Amino acid sequence: MQTDFSARVDARKVGYTQGWRWIVQAFYLVRQQPLTWMLLAGSYLLIHFAVAAIPLLGAPLTFFLAPIFAAAFVLAAQQAEQGVELKMAALFAGFRLALRPLLNVGMLYLALLLLAMMLLSALMPMLGIHMAAPQAGQELPQLSGPIAPFMLLTSALMFLLSLCYWFAPALVVLNGLGPWQALRDSFRAGIANWPAVLLSAFMLALLLFLALLPLGLGLLLWFPVLYVTAYTGWKDLFAVRQA
Repeated sequence: MQTDFSARVDARKVGYTQGWRWIVQAFYLVRQQPLTWMLLAGSYLLIHFAVAAIPLLGAPLTFFLAPIFAAAFVLAAQQAEQGVELKMAALFAGFRLALRPLLNVGMLYLALLLLAMMLLSALMPMLGIHMAAPQAGQELPQLSGPIAPFMLLTSALMFLLSLCYWFAPALVVLNGLGPWQALRDSFRAGIANWPAVLLSAFMLALLLFLALLPLGLGLLLWFPVLYVTAYTGWKDLFAVRQA
């Protein structure tokens, strides 16, 4: 797949309630082929945990591979919407169509997260936050000072960074953008529609809690809906609408 490294895709601005509609539309799409979607999501999770278990390299590899599989779910959602019967091979479509730019999306996003962590670490002394070494029986260091404002700042920064990634895999495989352009336009769309994105993230978190209640069996449905929501959100904001 050839990407356009100078392209830009302008996103529409929608109401905050669209964040919930993205989830509803994703659910109806998953419901058409529930078993296949569950198999796709389950297979990806097995791959994810297997890669994460690799010593030293596992954690960064999961960041690099995540956009590739996210793009595969986006492409599968587009095919399912067109009435195509999904196959397990759909899970690896990202490897075939846009391996390099999707890998770069993962690497760039990881770099942004590391920069954010460095920034937060540098701000801690300025905000009066002090870190003490963990005591016996504790695994994490102890923080002292105005913790609540620092946690609020951390949450806000992580949310802003998540906007860079939210639509990026879809923008690579469906709009042909380069990795940096995809992160940039995903962020711009997220900022313009942050209430919808925030509502979608909040409702997905709430649904995750509910999915965990019946012995975690609801996760088999929650994960496909999570991945397909990236497609329904992209379609609402970026897809060309027919007159």
